[in-house]
Amino acid sequence: MTKTLYWDCFSGIAGNMAVASLLDLGASREKLQKGLASMPFSEGRIELLIEDKTVDGIRGIYFNTREDHEAHAGHGHHLGHDHEEHVAVPESGFLKHEPLHEHNHCQEHGPDHLHEHTHHEHTHDHESDQHPAHGADRYHAPHRGLKEITALIEHADMTTSAKSIAKNCFRILAEAEATIHGKSSDEVHFHEVGARDSIADIVGAAICLDDLGIAMVYVSPIHLGSGVVKCAHGIMPVPAPATALLLKDLPVVFDQHIAFELTTPTGAALLKGVKATPLTGQFTFSRVGHGHGSRKIGQANFLRAFLGETGDFKKNSDAVTVLTSNIDNASGEQLGNAISEFMQAGALDACLIPIIMKKGRPAHQLQIITAPELARHLEELVFKLLPTLGIRLDTVTRSLLPREATQLQTSFGTVAAKTIHLPDGQVKIIPEYDELVRLAKQHQTTTDAIRKKLVAEAAITD
Repeated sequence: MTKTLYWDCFSGIAGNMAVASLLDLGASREKLQKGLASMPFSEGRIELLIEDKTVDGIRGIYFNTREDHEAHAGHGHHLGHDHEEHVAVPESGFLKHEPLHEHNHCQEHGPDHLHEHTHHEHTHDHESDQHPAHGADRYHAPHRGLKEITALIEHADMTTSAKSIAKNCFRILAEAEATIHGKSSDEVHFHEVGARDSIADIVGAAICLDDLGIAMVYVSPIHLGSGVVKCAHGIMPVPAPATALLLKDLPVVFDQHIAFELTTPTGAALLKGVKATPLTGQFTFSRVGHGHGSRKIGQANFLRAFLGETGDFKKNSDAVTVLTSNIDNASGEQLGNAISEFMQAGALDACLIPIIMKKGRPAHQLQIITAPELARHLEELVFKLLPTLGIRLDTVTRSLLPREATQLQTSFGTVAAKTIHLPDGQVKIIPEYDELVRLAKQHQTTTDAIRKKLVAEAAITD
C-alpha cells in the first residue's frame, strides 16, 4: 500500500503549520530536532517551540522557532499550552509577509500569522517581518541564495530522501522568484524565505514527510485569504506573487471575508515541491493531525492532515489541459494537417472523434491534451488552422502508469521498447511500433511476425 497524506487547507497552509500537522500525525520530534540542529547557520543556534495545546476546543500541535514566535507574539501574547519543548537548534527563516491590517502583525506564515489560534504567533513561512520592533535583528539576517541554502541542507544530519524533498522545494521556489523578478534561479537571493525560521519550516516538513514514509500528497482547495502583505519588495496583494505562481493549476479559494494571508510562499512551495494534487477519488485514513496557527482570524485556524493509504502501486499524476471543439465544416485534408501541426507544436496527444451535431450534421470533435503552459499557443493554432468558432479548455488531473524506456537485446539486434508497471505489480514490456515496422521492412516480413519472434525469445510481453 502507498502511504498517503491529505492536507485540508480550509484555513490555508504555512510552513510551520505543515510541520506541526505532521508532528501530530506521529512524525519523530527527535529526528526533526536533530536534523535542524545540525544545520550550520552563520547566525548561530536557534530554539524550537513544539507545544501540545488545545485552542478553541481543538487539540493539536504548535511549531515555531523561539525567535520567530517571540517576534510575533510581542509582549506575552502566548496561547495556553501543555508540554512545551524548547530545543536548541540552528535557525531558519523565510519570506517576510505582513498583512496590513489588524495590528499588522502578519508574519509570512500565512495561516500562521494570519491565523492566530491563540495568543501565539509564528512566522515560519514568510518569516515574520512584521514586528520590526520585536524582531528587527532577524530581518538583518544574511540573504541566502539557492546555492547557500542547498549547502546548508547537504550538511544537515538527515536522510537523503529528506534532503531531496527540501532541495526540490527550494529549487521550485527559486524558479518562481526568478520568473517574477526576471532573473535566473542562481541570481535570486531569498529575503524572508532565506531566514532561518523559514528554512526550518521547509526542511522540517521534509524530515517529517520522510519519517512518516509518505509517497503521495493530496490537497483540498487551498484558501488564500485577502488583503495585502508587506514584504522586502514593498506592499503586495494577497496572494503574494510567488504564492500565486506556485499554486498555478491547483484549486484555490479567494476568501474576501478574511483579511489575512492564509497561504504563504513557504506553504505553496511545500505543496509544489511534493507534487500535491487534488483528491479526486476515495482513500482510507487512519490518523488525523492538527497544526495550529497563532492568530485569531474569525474561524478555526489550523491545518488538518489525514494519513492513510491508497492502492497497491504508485502511479504518476499531473495536471493537463484539454482543448475541445466540435467541427462540422472542415475538410479531411484540413483536419489531417491540423492534427500533425498540433503534435509538432508540443501537444501530448490530439484526436478526432466522429459525432453527429445539431440538424443531423456529421462532424468531428477535436480533442487536444497538452501541458497547461502550452494551452494558449495551441488554442491560437486551432483558430488559425480550422474554421471553428469556439474552443473549450479544461484543466484535469491525469493518472499515468509508471513506465520507462528500455533497450532490448534480441536476435534482431537492439530494439527500443517501454517497460510498464501495472496496478497488480506485473511488468509489461512493449516494443515501440516504429521498431516493428523497421524490422519488418529490413527482414521483408510483417510486424506481426516480428512481434511473435520477440515473444518467443521472451524479450517482450505477449
